[in-house]
Amino acid sequence: MNTAPQPPEPDDHNRVLILTADAGYGHRSAALAIQAAMQERYDNRCTTTVLNPLHEEGSPSILQTLSEQGHDRSVQNELGLYDLGYRISDGAATAALMEQVFSALLHDPLKELLARTQPDVVVSTYPFLLEPLSFVVDRAGDATPLVSVITDLVAVHTIWFNPQVDLCLVPTEQVRQKALRRNVPADRIHVTGLPVHPHFGAEKRPPAEIRAELGWRTDLPTALIVGGTRVTNVLGVARLIDRSGLNVQLAIVAGGDEELHAQLTAQSWRSEVHVYGFVDNMPALIHASDVVMAKGGGLIVSETLACGRPLILFSSTAGQETGNVEYVTSNMAGDWSPTPAKALASLVRWLAGDGAVLAKRTANARRAGRPQAVYDVVDLVWELIETGPRPTSRDRNLRKAARLPLKASTQVSRAIDKLEQELRGVTDSELARVATWCVNQIETETELKRIADAVRQRFKA
Repeated sequence: MNTAPQPPEPDDHNRVLILTADAGYGHRSAALAIQAAMQERYDNRCTTTVLNPLHEEGSPSILQTLSEQGHDRSVQNELGLYDLGYRISDGAATAALMEQVFSALLHDPLKELLARTQPDVVVSTYPFLLEPLSFVVDRAGDATPLVSVITDLVAVHTIWFNPQVDLCLVPTEQVRQKALRRNVPADRIHVTGLPVHPHFGAEKRPPAEIRAELGWRTDLPTALIVGGTRVTNVLGVARLIDRSGLNVQLAIVAGGDEELHAQLTAQSWRSEVHVYGFVDNMPALIHASDVVMAKGGGLIVSETLACGRPLILFSSTAGQETGNVEYVTSNMAGDWSPTPAKALASLVRWLAGDGAVLAKRTANARRAGRPQAVYDVVDLVWELIETGPRPTSRDRNLRKAARLPLKASTQVSRAIDKLEQELRGVTDSELARVATWCVNQIETETELKRIADAVRQRFKA
């Protein structure tokens, strides 16, 4: 019985495949934004699908554990370790090793996924998929164009910059400069802004009208505080503002943090406070507010600026979020206020007198925001579909990690044995030796499959 993946029936629609992952909210949100804009703009001419390859059958569970669950745990509980890991992995050598591991372990799942979906273009909003995708396409002798959409504003990890892609869509000029330094061809780099859902730019109602619909007071300045499972200090910021006597209305979104939502609803608030859990009307909430107070995540920063609202950022994760904070503050579209007391002080200063500071911050936020970014992205993707991939000499880059001064030895098998027993006990150097050993074994597709299967078995995936 033939169980090979069958390609879809031929039709007149172009097929757009968007690949993402669920490490944080930003990667999937960007993918869904692109899907929505593609359907709005080109719905009668294309079919757009969003998939997470890490959840595909055959994808090693260790990748999902490390990339998604491990990311969440580190951001919530081990920020120092997350910062260290980010800085170590941002080096060119370590990034190359990581690319090779992902390429080996994701080769079969990606190959089957592409055979099943038969895309006319592949868009990735997750950096660790770029090298594996290029690897699979190269080995298949395929010409399917590849597009990377970078989801961080300034501080961008090295692994985002893959010279093999047909389009590298970046949010800011700073990121374009880094892409050039990482050897991405200049004619493939486009500054589009970070894509947010079309709904954020589509909301045009006056704030008073939205507030009335939400049951908020229309005569008070309003601050929207945005929380979530990865956001600290929400309760502390909200309580301090509430007890300050400041003449302000608060709307607080707990997101998926059920414990925070319970704490917020249990509070005895002195001022006008509206508490929400998970919401699906964030565009309306932001447009109804005068200021957004949040963590420095790329998603909430880009969504807020797209709505023309300034930010008071009271928390951030080391690594890419420090760049998001830098982007907001350098554009004078917000303040970095990393304690409840500093967040309150910023809000007091913004609202003082006739609100002149708030007005300036708002005007700067409108200039920094790019609500049309998602349409720029989909138009470039569509142009690529119509013109086809650019002529390219994609090097088979498989052995670049093998050139590093790391030698396979008996420590390799010892490292893998440790991985079987307790992954957390494996050092960076041991994992690097495992990666280099994998790369050194691969010469043909048969050997690739053999080593990938061996690693999967070792990891008990």
